[in-house]
Amino acid sequence: MKIKVKFSFLVFNALLFMFRDTELISAFYIACISHEIGHITALKLTGGELKSIELSSSGIKMSASPYSSVRNGIFVLLSGPVVNLILYAVLTVCKIRGLLPVFNLAEGLFNLLPYSMLDGGAVLNLIAEGSVHEHCLQSVYFVIKLVTSVVIAVIMLSVCIL
Repeated sequence: MKIKVKFSFLVFNALLFMFRDTELISAFYIACISHEIGHITALKLTGGELKSIELSSSGIKMSASPYSSVRNGIFVLLSGPVVNLILYAVLTVCKIRGLLPVFNLAEGLFNLLPYSMLDGGAVLNLIAEGSVHEHCLQSVYFVIKLVTSVVIAVIMLSVCIL
């Protein structure tokens, strides 16, 4: 397996450590590592092979052998966010407060967004790829991405105004 660490990843980490907040730094890394362990575990359970890991400021990108089925691909792609959401639920039920549950919730929900560089978008692309209706599905996915972007923008603007 090949591991590539880009300079932007090191810069991002340096900026993160400037906060000097142990809870923030550990919660961030625990949420990210849990997410990736979810993907790797699901990949191994489906008989897949991890080929490479690339660390950059935009996140962690893993490449693996082709999925044996669309179902297995969806399972692998959704396993990362599901692990984060399960951790959030467990931490909440155990009444553990702080940034760890928040980062797990944020990581899980963020990665479900329908953008191709995130797990949610990768699932949509996997479903559409090779389908008889691929072009139509891609158009529908574009509308979903557009609506999602508008909703996020409206939420951000309303938060900024308040």
